[in-house]
Amino acid sequence: MSGFRHSLLSFGILGYIFSQVNQYHHQQKLYPWVDPENVGKTTFRFYDTTVTIEVVDWAAKPYIMISGSMKVGQSVTVQCYVYHTCSTYPPTLSLNIPLQSPSLAHVSMTDGTSRTTLTTTLNIERDHQTVECSVRHVSGQTARATKPLTAECSFLPLTISQTSDEFLEGQPRTVTCTASYTCPKHLPTLSWNYASSNDHGRSLTCYARFIGGQMQEKSITLRVKRNMLSLGWSFTTPNSITGMKGSCIVIPCTFTYSFSQPADLKVAWYLYQSNGYPSVYEERKNVISKYQGITSLIPSVREGNCSLKIERLDMSHNQDRLYPWVDKNPITSYHSLGHSFNDKTCQLIVSDQAQEPQLSIIGIPTVGEEGRLTCSVRHTCASAPPELILNGIPGTNVIRDTLVSDWIWERTAEHTWAVKEEDQSVRCTVRYRGGQEATRELKLNVECPYDQITMSERLIEATEGVAKSVICSVSYKCKKNVPRFEWNFEDLQSNKRTKFISNNTHETLSNLTFIGSLGDDGKPLTCTATFLTGETSDSAILHIKKYERPIDPHENDTLYVQAVNVPFRFNALTRSCVVIPCSLPYQKGPIKRGIWSKKTGDTIYHSAQSKVIDHFKGRTKIIGDLSHGDCSLEIDDIKPFDNGPFCFHAEIGHERHKYNNSCVFIVMKASPEKPVMTPVPAEVDAGLTINVSCSVAHTCASHPPVFSWSVPKITSKVQSTMTTPGVWETTSTITFIAAGGDGVMSLTCTAVYWLDKQRASTVQLTVKGSSSWPMIAAVSAISLILIIIAAVIGVVFYRRRRRPDNSLTPPPGPEKRRSLWDRVSRRNRENRERPPRPEKRYVSRFISKHEQNLICAIPSSNRNNSDYVSWNHKQRCPSPKNNRRPPHSDRLLVDDTYANC
Repeated sequence: MSGFRHSLLSFGILGYIFSQVNQYHHQQKLYPWVDPENVGKTTFRFYDTTVTIEVVDWAAKPYIMISGSMKVGQSVTVQCYVYHTCSTYPPTLSLNIPLQSPSLAHVSMTDGTSRTTLTTTLNIERDHQTVECSVRHVSGQTARATKPLTAECSFLPLTISQTSDEFLEGQPRTVTCTASYTCPKHLPTLSWNYASSNDHGRSLTCYARFIGGQMQEKSITLRVKRNMLSLGWSFTTPNSITGMKGSCIVIPCTFTYSFSQPADLKVAWYLYQSNGYPSVYEERKNVISKYQGITSLIPSVREGNCSLKIERLDMSHNQDRLYPWVDKNPITSYHSLGHSFNDKTCQLIVSDQAQEPQLSIIGIPTVGEEGRLTCSVRHTCASAPPELILNGIPGTNVIRDTLVSDWIWERTAEHTWAVKEEDQSVRCTVRYRGGQEATRELKLNVECPYDQITMSERLIEATEGVAKSVICSVSYKCKKNVPRFEWNFEDLQSNKRTKFISNNTHETLSNLTFIGSLGDDGKPLTCTATFLTGETSDSAILHIKKYERPIDPHENDTLYVQAVNVPFRFNALTRSCVVIPCSLPYQKGPIKRGIWSKKTGDTIYHSAQSKVIDHFKGRTKIIGDLSHGDCSLEIDDIKPFDNGPFCFHAEIGHERHKYNNSCVFIVMKASPEKPVMTPVPAEVDAGLTINVSCSVAHTCASHPPVFSWSVPKITSKVQSTMTTPGVWETTSTITFIAAGGDGVMSLTCTAVYWLDKQRASTVQLTVKGSSSWPMIAAVSAISLILIIIAAVIGVVFYRRRRRPDNSLTPPPGPEKRRSLWDRVSRRNRENRERPPRPEKRYVSRFISKHEQNLICAIPSSNRNNSDYVSWNHKQRCPSPKNNRRPPHSDRLLVDDTYANC
């Protein structure tokens, strides 16, 4: 058995591993058996070689070991280790300090146990702290150990730092004293032995007193150097100055001494550089090449003037910074201020691009008057100023130079010229000695003046309806400034005429053909001339008198027994037409021709056009039938001065007959009457069908007005009615549907008279709701009505065709013209009395005695649709056939009747 044990120890290690130990294994004895062939055959007592297992339920504490320099701010090595019996599942170690480069090691011991060690580095930040290590076994038991760490506090020497070894006089310098220590509790108090650093060669000391009583100090020696700008004098120069290449420039400079100025003081100028002092100007000294021969000093130094003149600037001088030196000692004997001295220098800015001159106008250039303008430019060279050249308008120039600031001059050219309408613009060019040029152009916008407008009369006496020529005139400058004339009355004809008076002066006249009414009496007639730049007006008071019937010396002449029914006055709209009603008494013989003429004898109508004066050729015709006593006259395109009186004559046989009361005077109207509309509801529902009429009175029966509406029409009818002889009222009646949508709707009726004069009337009504369904209902109702009318007409024609043929009735003669209603009416019978033959002439129908309505088609040139016109007699006037030879006592009654028409 002993030999077996020896072999076991010599050639191997036998171990037994418990994966999980519990209390049951406590005090159990174990031993190994390594002979697989003789198991159980030999009995041997192994008591002295057994292993007794002791099971405990608590973990052993770890151990902490700290090594290194125990001072605050230093690093030490911290180790935590623990012994255990389970190398396969070692316990877990942890520390309460930050781990820096930690390492974990496992070592097996000779007694069968193992050691696990956690090693890390600790930076000591305070003088007292505790290190704690914890262990946790795989079975869950834990243990911990602590160890206090006490470190020493350190104090480093004081340090003083500065931005430069030199202290410049009069300039602040930062000096820093730094105290370094390891323990925050030892916060120091720093102090200096000087409040300022003014003394050269003395020591500047920093003291540090720490909490706890420790003391430190540090000193440096001051080296103070004089500042060249703190030498008892100072100078002033601009920060920068601009000059043109090739031109001269003066850098303004003044200096003052805080004490008495030294005698024979010399002034020098230097180019600023980071090192060295390049000379720009200095007596008996060499200057740098680019400034040689072109610099000089402006006198006088005695008066504190240190200005420098440079004769010819070059682009190489651009951005150079120059400064003066005003001291009896040379600049090299002082220390410079460094970058701070740069702020005291003057920078040269050299340009090769000329600035545009300033061009301005004095006042407003007015045609016919003297104009003034100035062109100016600023420069730096009074000895060779730039040249100013003005082009575009001839005149005279006055040049002057003005000092506006230190050595900055302004050259101004003042130009004077006689302003003309053709003057459009002026150009000013500046030319420098170096050849640079710049030009500025300015629009002149010359003003064209005008005089006050004047009227030919201050009080205008006129007769109603009689055209009168009124003239207003205004004189003005500039041919292009032709005025636009406006009068405060509408629909009046005017013409304009311009004439040249004198140099640049023109006169324009507006000749107004004024036609007044009695309602214009006392009103002002104003003429306004509008120019491009304003307007001028003048007014005259109107005095309108009524046209009175002239006394005819031959009215009671027995030579003229018969009288013509003609109104002594009749209204007419200019540019439209007029139909003058005229009826003759009974004539014994046939009338060969009718003649209309002025009282002066000029013929305005004759069947032979060669006998008509030119003014009325092609514009007059008799539209009545002379054989039936109708001598009505139409005058087309009536002119403002076609007043008359116009008288009717007749040729019977070879004799010319004149009549009493045969003359008519036409009272002109410049504007047509405003249409009169029937009232409409103020509020209507959308889709509602509305009937509305619009009527106007006129005296042009042959060409009645044409109406237009601002809404789509469903039905439309135009009807004309004679209200008095020759005066007609034409009415347009429409049916429309109010369009959908809430809001205010405008309904406008426009009456367009013959030859395009027009007037309109507008009413407004509020429409509410939508119109889709009412529109459908209205259209359906209208369609049904049209179908019923067509059916009635069909039945009428069908019954007429089926009438029995009466052989006893003689064949009918040619049917005379009947109205459309007579042709389709069932009450019409073949054996009814035939209507009388209608008159052949147009106007004779108007004054016919028949009571029935006559249908008259409107010429297509005056109609926009298929509307028809129904002519109805409203007031009856005597017919020539019923009153052929009125007695002498009845003539006044006849005239009064037409006068009321």
